[in-house]
Amino acid sequence: MISKERLLRSRKPIALLALFSVAIFVRLIKISQPFVDAWSWRQGDVAMIAENFYRHGFNILYPQINWAGISPGYVGTEFPLVPYIASLLYVLVGVQEWIGRSISVIFFALSLPFFYLLVKNVFNERSAFFAVGAYILAPLGIFTSRSFMPDMPALSLSIIALYYFILWLDTPRNLKLFIVAAFLTTLAILVKLPSIIIGLPFLYISWRCHGPKLFQKPELWVFVVASLILPVLWYSHAYSISLKYFPFHMFGEKGLRILPMDQYWEILRRTIFSGLTPTLFAAMLFGMVVPVRGDLRYVFHWWLLAIALFVFFAGEGTRRHEWYQLPIVPVAAAFAGLASDFGLARLKKRMESSFVGVATCILFFSSLGYGSYSDISPLYRPQAGPFWKAGRELSNMVPHGALVIFAGDVNPSAIYYSKRKGCYFYHPKDSQDAIETLERLRRQGGRYLVLNRYSFWWLATYKDFQRHLDLLYERVSDNSEYIIFDLSNVDFEGKTLPMKGTEAKSNVHSIESTREQSCSCPAPGYRCPKASYKG
Repeated sequence: MISKERLLRSRKPIALLALFSVAIFVRLIKISQPFVDAWSWRQGDVAMIAENFYRHGFNILYPQINWAGISPGYVGTEFPLVPYIASLLYVLVGVQEWIGRSISVIFFALSLPFFYLLVKNVFNERSAFFAVGAYILAPLGIFTSRSFMPDMPALSLSIIALYYFILWLDTPRNLKLFIVAAFLTTLAILVKLPSIIIGLPFLYISWRCHGPKLFQKPELWVFVVASLILPVLWYSHAYSISLKYFPFHMFGEKGLRILPMDQYWEILRRTIFSGLTPTLFAAMLFGMVVPVRGDLRYVFHWWLLAIALFVFFAGEGTRRHEWYQLPIVPVAAAFAGLASDFGLARLKKRMESSFVGVATCILFFSSLGYGSYSDISPLYRPQAGPFWKAGRELSNMVPHGALVIFAGDVNPSAIYYSKRKGCYFYHPKDSQDAIETLERLRRQGGRYLVLNRYSFWWLATYKDFQRHLDLLYERVSDNSEYIIFDLSNVDFEGKTLPMKGTEAKSNVHSIESTREQSCSCPAPGYRCPKASYKG
């Protein structure tokens, strides 16, 4: 007769497979959604880079965006592995939103068995099972792992690298494990530079294995060099691109800034109530103080410390971009798994029946699931709908090669879906500033101006600017979501083409006599001191 223990063991793989299937299914919801959700602007950038690889050659060393006017748009960024993979898949099925999103889902799926094994090695098997459940349901993890961004791939690579690093230190003469661990660590840092925080738990593991003698171990120094040499070369190259090519932009360059303490409290509040849910956060706090045995029992404590240090020093980036906090998801899940195991064990000792323990687990994960659903549902809403709709109309209306000017608060999705090069027209000081800036952009190649519903207030606030537009230029599209002006009725020397009379002609000639100032869409080679983009 099959023993109870053997029966439970045979059912565990089935239960894990069921968990993994549910996790992937949840992340396939709206997998073909256009990039209009709450994180659309970041995904628009990545999608733009992927499509430029696909259409203009697969030169992975020079990622390009389309919001730098008539310039090539080379930017400094993390190693573009994710958009590059997407561009290769475009060759097979064409440009599709689900491709980019699926890459994050696939990397998430790859991380699941390794996260389970990692928690099992550090704590125990039952803790690992509960931890996987929490890892699957954390709202920040769900939304990030279905977004076309490098954050989930970087986290997945970090988890797998940490697992293989532990295996390698157990058998330090195993060259294969050394190569795998170093390669995965390299790739994680390349894909997302903040992944370097994994170095702190690496240091803790090394200390537990070798004590103070770890600094005398040549194999560890070789591992450090092997893991960092390619990231140093890549980010040096990326930084040189940001210095050489307009828009002179390095993604994440403004993120390293310490904030006032009240803003850190706001980051913490967002993490508790949106990133993890209060249920998971409370379980994490409990799990952190649960007594546990094992040589590596503080791995996740040190990883949490590394995350806290990163949030402190990269406060500005973390405040603006919630996905910067993604590494806290596996850490919180691991502690929640330990807390669940500890609580269940105590209940079994006090209660003769296991019903109470099972009911408690069901209540915990139901609460976590409901909280996650409540937190992420608003993120799916088409907040960038006006940008997407305007971009789609521009792609059908605007001739190839025409430059589009986007006014006000615009994310890259509008430019991405327009399939045209564009530039940003930032908030002017007054009507005169708006008119002068528009005319400079027009002389430098701007053929169409787009205002979306989030920038309609310009027309009410800058009344002279509105009169200028309506006197000179035709509204080729005007609806509740966006307005598109055709600027091509005036040539680039300031001579008005015969469309709207002498009043328009005199207005243009007076504008053309104004002095040149910096703008967000200069000719190639001209560095704009005001040009900036939140990447």
